[in-house]
Amino acid sequence: MSEKISQSSPEIPSEEERQIRKNVLKDMKEIGRGENPLPEEDWDLIWVLSGSPVDVAEKFDEKNKDKEVLFDHSDKVAAKDVSKKINESRERLETGIKLAKEVAAKRLNKTVKELTLEDITDSGPDIYWNATDWANDNLRERIKEGFLDNYDFPAEKVVISQNLDIQHTGHQFEKIENNVIEGRRKIVIVSDTYHLPRVKRYLHKKDNKITKENTVLYASEPKKIPVGKSLSEIKKVHGYIKKGILPEEKEVL
Repeated sequence: MSEKISQSSPEIPSEEERQIRKNVLKDMKEIGRGENPLPEEDWDLIWVLSGSPVDVAEKFDEKNKDKEVLFDHSDKVAAKDVSKKINESRERLETGIKLAKEVAAKRLNKTVKELTLEDITDSGPDIYWNATDWANDNLRERIKEGFLDNYDFPAEKVVISQNLDIQHTGHQFEKIENNVIEGRRKIVIVSDTYHLPRVKRYLHKKDNKITKENTVLYASEPKKIPVGKSLSEIKKVHGYIKKGILPEEKEVL
């Protein structure tokens, strides 16, 4: 929740806060303009950071405009995303599926089109998903209904965490399960371009289970930087640092 700020005397950002905002914007631009890294054989886990809790199968099909969209009605961000026909979770998961196939193909010296389900099961990295309880249950249900058949992807390669009352990105890092990350050479973190600068900063926290040394950041596709969400993210980071949720900026640079 946000603190109320008096409209008559808006708070002027400090020099420190302005510099942090510049740093975050610079990171966003570099990620947005740059190329995603090419898949490597040591990418052992694809960690897809969920977006707001909107039905992962929702595509906002124009042919079914009257269809009710399934989402967590208690989540204001999800409600706003639905009104704008945004489904970041689906796009991030689709990117993760694409990556898992590409890694399997590289390991087997095949093209993605040549892969069989057995190839992906035996040689592909797992996809890890630890989201809100609502989003976890939604993905479990969709997988039971055959959702992954649309992507020719084996259900056993998607690891969904227990329902851990996860509410935000910080919880996803704090509550990532040890048995999922043990022995993984590289963990690829998939999220939106505007969100990855914050993810980058989480990796510098001293008490983190995973660090920048064993992770790869990957922007979900198609790449985009929505103005409203980007501006909001830029403003939030300084507050997260002050609350101790993120490390001091000097530890990141």
